[in-house]
Amino acid sequence: MVHWHTNGWGMPVDELPTGTVTFLFTDLERSTRRWEEDPDAMRRALARHDEALAGVIGLHDGYLVKSTGDGVMAAFAIAAEAVEAAIDGQRAIDQLLVDGDTPLRVRMGLHTGTPEVRGADYFGPTVNRAARLMGVAHGGQVVTSQTTANLAGPALDASVALVDLGEHRLRDLTEPEHVFEVRAPGLRAKFPPLSSMDAFPGNLPLQVSTYVARDQLQQRVTQALTQARVVTLTGVGGVGKTRLALQVAADLQPTFREGAWIVELAPVRDPERVWDAVASVFRLRAAGGPTVEDDVVEFLRTRQLLMVMDNCEHLVDACAEVVEVLERQCPELVVLATSREGLGVDGEQDLVVPTLAGPEDSTDLGLVATSEAVTLLVDRARRVDPDFVVDADNATAIVELCRRLDGMPLAIELAAAQLVMMTPSELVRRLDHRFEVLTQTRRRSEERHQTLRAVIDWSYALCTPTEQRLLARLAVFAGGWSLESAEAVGADDPTAAGEVFPALRSLVAKSLVIAEHGTTGTRYRLLECIREYAEERLAELGETDSRRRVHAEQFVAFEMAAFTDMCGPLQIEAGQRLIAERENLLAAVSFAIDAGDVDLALRVVAAASDWVGSQATEARVPAGLVLDLEGATDHHLYPWCLALAAQQAVQTGDEEQATRLSTEAHAAIGRLGDPGRNAEQVLVSSEAVMAYARGDTHAGADWMYRGSELARDRGDVVNRADALAGAASFHAMHGETATAISLATEAVDIAEEHGLPRSLALATSALAGALTDDDPARARQLLTSPAMDVARDVLQGAMTTQLVIMTAKLGDWPELLERARPAMKLVHWVPTWPLVSVLHTLIARAIADTDPETAARLRGAARTAFLTKLTPGSERRQETSTSDAPPVRRTDIVTIRRRETAAILEEALGRERVRELQSEGAALGRDEAVAYTLGVIDEVSARS
Repeated sequence: MVHWHTNGWGMPVDELPTGTVTFLFTDLERSTRRWEEDPDAMRRALARHDEALAGVIGLHDGYLVKSTGDGVMAAFAIAAEAVEAAIDGQRAIDQLLVDGDTPLRVRMGLHTGTPEVRGADYFGPTVNRAARLMGVAHGGQVVTSQTTANLAGPALDASVALVDLGEHRLRDLTEPEHVFEVRAPGLRAKFPPLSSMDAFPGNLPLQVSTYVARDQLQQRVTQALTQARVVTLTGVGGVGKTRLALQVAADLQPTFREGAWIVELAPVRDPERVWDAVASVFRLRAAGGPTVEDDVVEFLRTRQLLMVMDNCEHLVDACAEVVEVLERQCPELVVLATSREGLGVDGEQDLVVPTLAGPEDSTDLGLVATSEAVTLLVDRARRVDPDFVVDADNATAIVELCRRLDGMPLAIELAAAQLVMMTPSELVRRLDHRFEVLTQTRRRSEERHQTLRAVIDWSYALCTPTEQRLLARLAVFAGGWSLESAEAVGADDPTAAGEVFPALRSLVAKSLVIAEHGTTGTRYRLLECIREYAEERLAELGETDSRRRVHAEQFVAFEMAAFTDMCGPLQIEAGQRLIAERENLLAAVSFAIDAGDVDLALRVVAAASDWVGSQATEARVPAGLVLDLEGATDHHLYPWCLALAAQQAVQTGDEEQATRLSTEAHAAIGRLGDPGRNAEQVLVSSEAVMAYARGDTHAGADWMYRGSELARDRGDVVNRADALAGAASFHAMHGETATAISLATEAVDIAEEHGLPRSLALATSALAGALTDDDPARARQLLTSPAMDVARDVLQGAMTTQLVIMTAKLGDWPELLERARPAMKLVHWVPTWPLVSVLHTLIARAIADTDPETAARLRGAARTAFLTKLTPGSERRQETSTSDAPPVRRTDIVTIRRRETAAILEEALGRERVRELQSEGAALGRDEAVAYTLGVIDEVSARS
């Protein structure tokens, strides 16, 4: 029997499951387009869809809570029944057609928890997580949370498998979710990667608190972004501009080819460094233009992305100049800015962010509890008091509290933190005096800013002198900090080291500091308006310069400690810690530059880059910032910083700049020396990468081996193992298998002997690549070995392409397509066009047997990518090329597969048709070709 509730489906309210409940959310994929194309057929199909789902939900003792448009929400008392219902539902829907031949595809998500029940419906985090899980799935796919998988797994039939898809960030949720895919007979088993935030390019931060839905406002912002390429969210500090912008950006991220990115301007103090802030986000390092502005414009000129420029108010004129240039020269770039005033650029659309709406009165508890302001208050209050609820006793005081706080999100959060120690009525009385004073001066547009400041003043006044001083000193951090850093920066006369932790703990409890738990442990941060407030207090104490210096010295010591850990089993963790502190490293360099302290500046840069590894790309500080400081050319670290600047130029594909800096570095070594041979190590690595980019894998191997010998002489086991692995990879690509196996085996031995997990992953990958020709079974075994578990974190750029090349050697085309998608995104974003060309070529081979026309287009795209002008002077080499082979002769698998593809296509299509299709592919723009290729991969994966 099917159970229905009274809100649209007729089910009695008292039959809703309570306690631990498993929710099933479903949604029809691509329903909007189908409704537009044939609404009558869609209406009939959806009716059959509803009937099928209602039947299987009832058969498994589920409760059909409500329709959600083109899907349903159901609740189950038993997790295993929910999973079985989803399986049966997919089987039933798979038989349904929209217009006679188009199957319906429904995505499903399940999560278990303890929801809130209001009337005939459910609310709360459990429901939200179930809906978000459904949102990342694809049509025909069923995914569950780890909670549901743990509960349901033991009770499921042996034919049902729960496949671990790893952790994923879900929009609007504070913690990532471990996702499992349900596989069973009759269900599709191959899908593209989940559409989680991790699947799309961008740097949007994981939100640490639940977001109070402001649906109408979000829709207004989204609509504005379709009408204007520059939209600015304006409003007073603390009104929620940044959170709204991040929410909209997260929702729109999948619709932009290059994703959504945030430029955090709060740490920037100099208007002339706004361009540097933008360049830093996209990791642009002296890409060859006369100015940073030219480099940024060139990089973004053909990219389709959403850029959030956050906290522009103190740099309005400079931000306006940047946006005007980008708007004029980057036609597919969309800017969403936040500021207390508009930027004033042509075509800009300003949207004022209002405060949270509150209830008009307290008589209807349902309306009170569901209003925006009260929802936020209750959510934050439950952090300190899990039992806090809105009831008849406190509803009037809660309504008054939200009204007196003007619905200001930050003010509400600060007030909510006090509800652990007083009732809402008592809190209202505590606010009375200060708010009466502000009411007497409410004659200007800044009245709410004054109200917010009064709340911060009041919260600050509740702190002890030790807490107040610590809060002021924490203002020197950028982007967050660890407890150890807080103790180093916060301790000093009159605050003892032992007083920092309890004071910090108290500041967190009072919501003046936010604690976040992540992969690098607990980190802390300040909301921007509180940081500005604390910065003013620090200036009043006269400690701004002294604390910034302590901060900079602390991070030099931090970097050195991280480097020590890189030489042992904590390689991965050390790299993650360095990446997490990048904003602080940049702040340390900025202080040293501002202070004219060349010694400190060079020490920060050198220490931040004191190791070689793919993770370092994200952590390194731009070395070019310090090269022109007075006295730099005579400093003993100058050769090292020059070498690092050369290496960073290589990473951006600027060979000419890299060559110039390398020459200067060698001259500086001759003049000042290189005691630890650090600069020489970096220069050798750069030469290897440049050779590889030119297609000369044999020269790349020679340079890498030279680097391994240099590391051996230095006693540097990390760089020795990594360089040997790199040399092995290049030898394998060049067809020198025996040498490759020998070097890779040596690298594996070193990594295992010294317990280096990152190096072991690199070495294992290299060994697998060397073995693919002679021992493919062992190569496959190595690729799935425990050593490769960390590969997702440490193998980037060229190494991800190497994994694709290995699968090409093995002829495993489905596996190649799966590996090619993330590899293409990485090398396209850098960009490294020779590697993009390699991937186009191998993907073409993977589909040549089944889709020769598309494969021919990809061959054309491959040639265009390879002949892309990367750096001044590269065109001289490329102009002499008369075939689609690289100018340096290669004997690797790429050439072999390219020739195979050509033969297959000519036999299937004929030479003339192949040329026509290749011309079509060659005519695609660089980014357009990459987007086309990624679409091909998704389509093939969906079909299979």
